[in-house]
Amino acid sequence: MVGRNRIPWYLTAMLNKINVLAAKKAASTSLNNKSIPIMNKKLLTFPVLATMGCMVQAQNDPKHPNVVFVLADDMGFSGIQAYGGNNIPSPNIDFLADNGVVCENFRATPLSSSTRVCLMTGRYQQRAGLNHIYSEVDPMDGLDPATNPSFAKLLQKAGYRTGLIGKWHLGQDIKFNPLNHGWDTWHGYTMGNIDFHSHYNTNHEIDWWDGKEVKDEPGYVTYLINKHSVEFIKESVKDKKPFFLMVSENAVHVPMQGPNDPALRTKEACPYRNDENMSDAEYRRVYQDMVQAMDEGVGQIIRTLKEQGVLENTIIVYTSDNGGEEVAADKYPGNNGYFRGAKGSPYEGGCRVPAIFYYPKEWGHSRNSEPMHVIDLMPTFLDFCNVENTSKVDGVSLMPTLRKKIPMPDRKIYSAITGFMTVTDGDWKCVWSKNNKVELFNLMIDRNEEHDLSTQYPERVASMKRDMENWWMDCTRGTRLEGRTTWNSGWVVELIEEMAKQGKTLKDHPFFQRAVGKKEAVPDNKKKEL
Repeated sequence: MVGRNRIPWYLTAMLNKINVLAAKKAASTSLNNKSIPIMNKKLLTFPVLATMGCMVQAQNDPKHPNVVFVLADDMGFSGIQAYGGNNIPSPNIDFLADNGVVCENFRATPLSSSTRVCLMTGRYQQRAGLNHIYSEVDPMDGLDPATNPSFAKLLQKAGYRTGLIGKWHLGQDIKFNPLNHGWDTWHGYTMGNIDFHSHYNTNHEIDWWDGKEVKDEPGYVTYLINKHSVEFIKESVKDKKPFFLMVSENAVHVPMQGPNDPALRTKEACPYRNDENMSDAEYRRVYQDMVQAMDEGVGQIIRTLKEQGVLENTIIVYTSDNGGEEVAADKYPGNNGYFRGAKGSPYEGGCRVPAIFYYPKEWGHSRNSEPMHVIDLMPTFLDFCNVENTSKVDGVSLMPTLRKKIPMPDRKIYSAITGFMTVTDGDWKCVWSKNNKVELFNLMIDRNEEHDLSTQYPERVASMKRDMENWWMDCTRGTRLEGRTTWNSGWVVELIEEMAKQGKTLKDHPFFQRAVGKKEAVPDNKKKEL
């Protein structure tokens, strides 16, 4: 059912070692059904692997494990059973949690592109000049591999086979294509989401690629992602190379569509979403169907790794790119772990996400409450693979805390997207929003950020504001954000400024007209221009 088809939410917001045998037994039990997270290792300065000849029996070399990284889309903190999801069956992901390290204090950014920049570069997205998502309407807005190279390039140079399956969202133009960022293989889509059945993106274009070519293929997107992920593993084992596979899901992003639901975007119309007028029961049914399809893929990956004889030497990581949407929190109460806020907001509901790291032969099952951030993934991935990190990063490897439960170093964690900045320092969190609204919370005693303590601790507030100002100036220096503030930067703000010069508003732009369901005819063979 198509809802009111309002403009996208973000636009309206602007207007722990378990016994190895036991682990094997648990894995075998789970594989009879259908399930995998990551491993961390402190960055070492051993020589980088230079050639394939260095890699004998590569996929089972414990110094160079395989990594499978599953990134869900718009999944809140409690969007799966392992994190308290209400009637959300996810047995394979739960298997990872039951046999891996379950992280309870992991933060992404509140938005998709920004999280992806952080995980690709190990740096806050503002250092790449991004303060929101990459533009929906400007294909030349993206992450330049020449100035902001991804960790995949380092893995590639070290002899790893790299594969990205699914969502990209780091630029539409061929300049920003994943293959140019160090990925050997890519099957997926460029933009923030596509119709799970028709594969139309929000620009009303068929957006399913094979490398550098648009090459559509029939099928439910999650099933296609599952298929290509399994194929990549088999091909990598055949090539006798260690591999890094990133499984970048479309679920559970809108449009809300299970495998048996109809297409929403057609040749005639391209509405953004379909969930707002769904009943709570219907929404929950679709959400469960979408999670189940993704969970089946995790199960297929685990079975394939076992069949290919490489499961014991493969680290699996599972997380999400940001918190769940407000609609999800409303129609599926508890989706965001009952944290305040949702995707795109400065509060914990927008950034606290599930994070599971599975590698039972070295770790085991435990729960970890150390503060972690998505900027930590890049140095962690390289540490996993024993590849030297030659880049300056903001993040730190999670290996010591995952492997030996060593506490994370003391540090301040920052966040900003259009309209706000935050800094978290231990238990204290300061939120600075537009119109100079400032809030102060103690997360130890107030996890839901319900009690503003700013008036009681003015000196702490002033200090944390200075920290945010200094951080912003440091991160934006030399980028397109320099000289701007978080309140007046981001693609929507900049588009508003541009259209105002023409005497127009956002609702006059074709993108926004399509988003609310305005019909338009599109040729059957409409493709992106390369």
